Amino acid sequence: MAEIRLLMIDDDDAFARVLLRRLEHHGWSGAHAASAETALKECRDLEPEVILLDLNLAGESGLSRLQEIQKAWPQARVVILTGYASIATTVHAIKQGCDDYLTKPVEMNMLLKVLAGDEEEPPVCDEPVSVDALEWELIQRTLQEHEGNISATARALKMHRRTLQRKLQKKRV
Repeated sequence: MAEIRLLMIDDDDAFARVLLRRLEHHGWSGAHAASAETALKECRDLEPEVILLDLNLAGESGLSRLQEIQKAWPQARVVILTGYASIATTVHAIKQGCDDYLTKPVEMNMLLKVLAGDEEEPPVCDEPVSVDALEWELIQRTLQEHEGNISATARALKMHRRTLQRKLQKKRV
C-alpha cells in the first residue's frame, strides 16, 4: 500500500473522491475524512505532508478545529480548500496558522503547486473591487462575527432575513 501523504477533510464525499483520484494521477496518495472529528479519531496514525481542510464541514467551521489538527499533525502543511471564500475568512485562517487558502473549484495546476510547496506571487489586479464583491465580503465578515447565525447577521446588516438567505444562496461574485 502506498504511503499516505495527503489527508483531505471534506464533508462532500463525491468531491473528495474525485479530487483524490485526480491527485493520484499526479503522484499523490491520500485519505479522506468527512469531518475533523473523524479525521482526529481514525487517522491519527497517518503522517500526511499536507492536509486539505474544508472551511464548511456540515455547518461546523473547519477553522474551529484547526489548532487540534495542527497539534495532531505538526509536520503537515494545512491548506484551506473552500467554496465559501471571503477576505475575512482568509485573514482569519492565516492568523490561525493555516499555510494556504484556495477556493473551489480549484484549478488542478494551482492545487499541485500549492501541494508541492511552490510559492508563487499572485498577480496584482488592476481593476477596483466591484460593489457586489464588497457586499459579499461585508456579508461574510458579519456572518463570521455572528458565528453563522443568519437572523443575527440580517439584523446587524439591517436586512430582511430572507433577502440575506437569497444572497447567500447565490454564487460568490
